[in-house]
Amino acid sequence: MAESSSSDESPTFFVAVHVGAGYHAPSNEKALRSAMKRACLAAAAVLTRDSGRCLDAVEAAILVLEDDPHTNAGRGSNLTEDGLVESDASIMDGESGAFGAVGAIPGVRNAIQVAASLLKDQLMESSVLGRIPPSFLVGEGARNWAKSKGIIAAESKTEVDKWLRTQKMISHWQKYKAIIARMEEKATVLAAECSRIVQQDAVLSGKAVGENGGEQSSTSSVVDEDYIMDTVGVVCVDSSGHVASGASSGGIAMKVGGRVGLAAMYGSGCWASCKGPFGSPFIVGACTTGVGEYLMKGFAARECCILSSIAQSGPASACIKVIRSVVQDCDQHGPERSAGILAVQADSPLSAPGNTAKLKAVEIAAAFSSASFGVGYFGSCMENPKASILRNKTQQSAPGIDHFEARIDLSMK
Repeated sequence: MAESSSSDESPTFFVAVHVGAGYHAPSNEKALRSAMKRACLAAAAVLTRDSGRCLDAVEAAILVLEDDPHTNAGRGSNLTEDGLVESDASIMDGESGAFGAVGAIPGVRNAIQVAASLLKDQLMESSVLGRIPPSFLVGEGARNWAKSKGIIAAESKTEVDKWLRTQKMISHWQKYKAIIARMEEKATVLAAECSRIVQQDAVLSGKAVGENGGEQSSTSSVVDEDYIMDTVGVVCVDSSGHVASGASSGGIAMKVGGRVGLAAMYGSGCWASCKGPFGSPFIVGACTTGVGEYLMKGFAARECCILSSIAQSGPASACIKVIRSVVQDCDQHGPERSAGILAVQADSPLSAPGNTAKLKAVEIAAAFSSASFGVGYFGSCMENPKASILRNKTQQSAPGIDHFEARIDLSMK
């Protein structure tokens, strides 16, 4: 009888993670699946503790992904045009609505730690002179704040950058720099030749050509890379139905220094809520990845969660609708249309007389317009985490929107 009671009191939980939308080379698939499984286990280790909180679980999972050199977050991140790592990260608590984020933070191993500390400061009631704690810090200011709080070690940015910059990303950066240099050289030669021809034609026709008289010519190049990844993200739900989500990223390759991307933006990189838009209980969390500038404009993570609660048609439908709107926006502006959303919706915990409420079931959904999307998950009813690189089964030449969805009964053992 005692054993049955102990089994009934064991906490239920669910963790979902992703390693970005893009194209994941088959040669890296094993390493990425391993990273996702380890991230799930790290979150589970927190959630199975009596004092384990969703926020801490999200942070623990993203720490694993940031430390893995195969993801574009923390170690192994894309480099800026200056060859440096500048990280974006955010985390959100669904119960309080509190949010913490850092953008373009340099010289930090784990940006999610700084974002999580910003959030936790907001949850503390005490403040000096009534000053409102910051929720979003960027650049050197974010790094200085983290140092003042003892969050990061007393390492120089040079030392940290040496650890963050992997040889693979350095090689990519060198290749991109060479391509850009060649294209700029070609553009200069082309512009000079065009100017010469226009001037010659003007002389022959007796027309004077002013400074703005000719058409501007430009060239562009799309670099095909067989190893493209973006933001990593995590959603966790605990036994009581509390939800939290987070995201972290090194940003796009060759980005301008100081650029703040999707992973740091409120409502865009991640979202978590325990209530629907009209105040009724509704547990949902989401995190996004892909073409940041387009996903940011539509507050993609928040929009997905709101659609899921209003439409009551499940998280998969909401994910697909948001990705479809992003793709339509992308198609109007350029060829890049890679985007993905991971969402988790949980049934409200039920309680019998004399027992505490307990999480019973969740729905997980992922929608993506990229060639592939790395997703993993782990629930208290499962023996081991599941992780896979989802391959887009739609048109091979121009991938459409593909998706994955599953309902997990956490009461089953």
